Amino acid sequence: MARERYRAAPADADGSGRIPCARGTWCDDAAVTRLDDGTILREPALGPRPLCDRDRDRVERELRELPGQYVRLAAEIGNRTRRGVPVRVPFGPGIPLRVDIDALMRAMAESLCSWHERIADTCSLDFPGADRRDSWAVGRAVAVLSAPGRVSALLALQPACVRRAADLRDLPGLADDTPGIVHSVYAEIDLDLDGTDAGLEILNLRWLARAVLGETREKPEELLGVPCRREDCDMLALRRAELPSAPGEPAWWSVCTECGDMMDEDEYRDWTRRYARWAQSSREPATLENLPGVTW
Repeated sequence: MARERYRAAPADADGSGRIPCARGTWCDDAAVTRLDDGTILREPALGPRPLCDRDRDRVERELRELPGQYVRLAAEIGNRTRRGVPVRVPFGPGIPLRVDIDALMRAMAESLCSWHERIADTCSLDFPGADRRDSWAVGRAVAVLSAPGRVSALLALQPACVRRAADLRDLPGLADDTPGIVHSVYAEIDLDLDGTDAGLEILNLRWLARAVLGETREKPEELLGVPCRREDCDMLALRRAELPSAPGEPAWWSVCTECGDMMDEDEYRDWTRRYARWAQSSREPATLENLPGVTW
């Protein structure tokens, strides 16, 4: 399953009563360490709950973004692409269908509606109706799950059986006794999922939607010739930072892939000017010609 990439170390691994964040190396509050051989280690934050505070806040933010992204996915599904599959209907033209978007929209509705049902049962709310449009159900589920105090209740859910659609290629990785129904092109399987799984699914759906819609940067832009400003790092490993995923988050300009140090645009420009002056005054040839953000 896609969420398996988030799995972290065993709970209470250090005997302190704290457990590592379930997002593992993807944890927003991970500690970054550079070894002598240049290897970068990211250790998830330790805390009393499976998700650290920063990742719990991220779940709440990105949950609220899903209805809007569902709408953008629906608008994109009919656009012709090389990956589109023409679906032909009797006495009609071929309809280009983005099968990746169709699968993601179904997964989004399936996941959010199932967590809506779990919260409705826990908090004595009305259950989602069976005869509903997926677009309406997604918006309703997010409205219920994101109400004050509900995200905490969602993340605290105990394990219970939840049905999920699975790719047939994923079946060999499941336990032999996993219950479910195998269809011609997909399988329906029953999994024991808890509140941590809910948070990880929400983050995964948000990331997949951004990736499908082209809202993620495929390859970080390298800022060639500019070393890290930290004296204990000083590596030529600066990259353009990702755009903020939510209003109010810092808009970082650069990030060092070695030590994780980040600079905003003003700090980056100031650092490149100071480094350029040092390079010009030293006997070593300057390496900042035609760099982005440098004013000569």
